[in-house]
Amino acid sequence: MSVALAIRGTTCVSFDLPGHGECASGDHGDVRGIWTGRAKTLERIARALDASDAPESITIVGSSMGGALAIYAANELKMAGTRTIERVVLINPLMRMKLYLPGVALAALRLAAIVAPGVEVSSRPQDKVNDDDAPEGTAKMDFDDEGQKQCDADELTYKGGVTLRTGVELYALTRHNAGARAEDCGMVRLSFTTPVLLLTGGRDEVVDPDAATQQVKLAMSAGGKVEHKKFPNAGHSLTLQSRREEVFDLVADWRWL
Repeated sequence: MSVALAIRGTTCVSFDLPGHGECASGDHGDVRGIWTGRAKTLERIARALDASDAPESITIVGSSMGGALAIYAANELKMAGTRTIERVVLINPLMRMKLYLPGVALAALRLAAIVAPGVEVSSRPQDKVNDDDAPEGTAKMDFDDEGQKQCDADELTYKGGVTLRTGVELYALTRHNAGARAEDCGMVRLSFTTPVLLLTGGRDEVVDPDAATQQVKLAMSAGGKVEHKKFPNAGHSLTLQSRREEVFDLVADWRWL
């Protein structure tokens, strides 16, 4: 993504999530595969922006769990008054977990995550959908197998499952973004002052795309600045499809009119 945007003349600032990429080398105090939550991630975002001499006005782009983080970071940076968020682009964002947990259960899991943070609670999400299971008449999934092989060959790509600490922190993040009431949800509040572009894949089975589109409809009905673009035959990774260049163009050039 960063390379594609740089080719389009966009200056990009990227960073590694705690427990991922080069941060998982041990030099940063991280443990590979264990994401330690939104607060530590926000600290790294702020450090990355300061170290890069990024302009005061920025665009935030996030995919999957990065989409949830983009909503959180945009709202937090706006409240802090440290940056002007020009726009936010969400690519198949994680808006809610598939399993609902009451507060007591979440608290118990958080305690368990202190004792055994690296226990895998689910397997690695798979983007490619088996077309044999699709309803009759469904178009074949648009997926770049060679691109997936290149991602898997990268030694920095985390290939394990979701750890307990990561799962607990993701649940807490999505609950925080959801707010106490529908009108309090992070994306809707953000859209009142900051244009939001949502990009989704119609064959996404990693996260629930309906959760994001429901919030888009809510934001639109409330007068928010939000636009939705759907790629019907794409899965969760919109950069692993034949229309990836269109995705890059939208991320680089989209503006609220």
